[in-house]
Amino acid sequence: MDAPSLVSAWDGLVQQLCCVFTAPTAHTWRQIVLGWVLNRGPATVTAIVRTLGRQADRHWTVYERFFYRAAWDLSALCMALLQRVVYPLLLEVGPADEVVADLAIDDTTAGRCGKHVAHAGWFKDASATGPGHRGTVIHWAHTWLIAAVTLRLPDWPRLRWVLPVLLVLYRKRTDCNREHPFRTRQQLAGQMIQQAAEALPHVRWRIAADGQYASRDVVDALPPNVNLVSRIRRDAAIYALPKTRRRGQRGRPAQKGPRLPNPLQLAARRRVGWQKITLLKQGRSVEQLVLGITCLWYHVCRDRPIRLVLVRDPAGREADDFLFCTGDTVADAEIVQRYYDRWGVEEAIQEGKQCLGFERTQGWCSRTVHRQAPLAMMLVTLVKVWYARSARREPALLPAPLPWYPHKVQPSLADMVAALRKVLWQHRITLNSRSWPRVQHLLQTVSFALSGAA
Repeated sequence: MDAPSLVSAWDGLVQQLCCVFTAPTAHTWRQIVLGWVLNRGPATVTAIVRTLGRQADRHWTVYERFFYRAAWDLSALCMALLQRVVYPLLLEVGPADEVVADLAIDDTTAGRCGKHVAHAGWFKDASATGPGHRGTVIHWAHTWLIAAVTLRLPDWPRLRWVLPVLLVLYRKRTDCNREHPFRTRQQLAGQMIQQAAEALPHVRWRIAADGQYASRDVVDALPPNVNLVSRIRRDAAIYALPKTRRRGQRGRPAQKGPRLPNPLQLAARRRVGWQKITLLKQGRSVEQLVLGITCLWYHVCRDRPIRLVLVRDPAGREADDFLFCTGDTVADAEIVQRYYDRWGVEEAIQEGKQCLGFERTQGWCSRTVHRQAPLAMMLVTLVKVWYARSARREPALLPAPLPWYPHKVQPSLADMVAALRKVLWQHRITLNSRSWPRVQHLLQTVSFALSGAA
């Protein structure tokens, strides 16, 4: 494929989302996306306009008004991204009559500066806690909930594609009003699950989330064809399934059976029944011992049976893990693998912060805060989908082997963004190479973009 074909493939993806905007705003949307991808510095409106150069054919205030005044909705944009961009990839994984999709949910903080930034507050940065830090890191930031589709494509068997599709800003109770009532992270996660199920009703969703989302708010929000995999408390009160009622037996039916030992006690007492399975964890094959039982976690799931899975490292180097699934017929190996794949959303968040400026936006008013940072995560999805489709037909897009990195076989998001930038710059330079004045303006734009200035 030549550069014009690759650029057309990228423009086609961006064009898929123009249905959310009016015609003038759609033109601004395409230009902002182009400038955002080509810009190497912070994703400010000034940097985007300067990176566009002569292609920015409107007044600079139009690009600022795109975030704080233009008539478009973030929720509608997320729905269009899921339906028009991600859903075609899901059809490549499985048959159209039974499409199964994995959705990983997590939250993250995006550091900000300035006391007048709307909806900012003091939040814990969980990614910054560890031996390298003295205690817990609390910083002035926004908290975003992110839902990402996780899949493996036939042409990329060892690469896990994580595509952020839904984003919601968490607001503290003191920062809410009648128009925006307060909702906990768990309630927001439940809304995101329902939103995904409404966008693609014929898809069977499989949700994976961290232990803080193993709550009744999330479980009650699950549609009938959706199940959740998460961590269970090691001291959770679990019960056996109620006994089947005898014919003619009177009285209220039992809602739960006798209480069982908690997961930690079960792991310590059980000596038999463990099975060894092989899974993919962080790109490598690992062996784990699993023990699964069907029971009730009445405090969270009420009378809905769950599948409790105890996970143990055969070498004894890692502590036992305790997982559960709201679908009691799901295989134990699938439950553990789905939870391991949940880590991909953490990687996607890091990629969005490092490569596309998710944490470096500068808007401060309410509408800009709700709109600007999510575009960085949506660009992560657009870049990955473009690369997944284009690199299979154009081997030149694959990362070149390096003598000091001979074992690298899979592209990172940085490689994908670099390949897209190279194609876009080649296309722009070819179109403008016939006129020397245009070349001079283009070289000025390239100089600014390569310097990464703010």
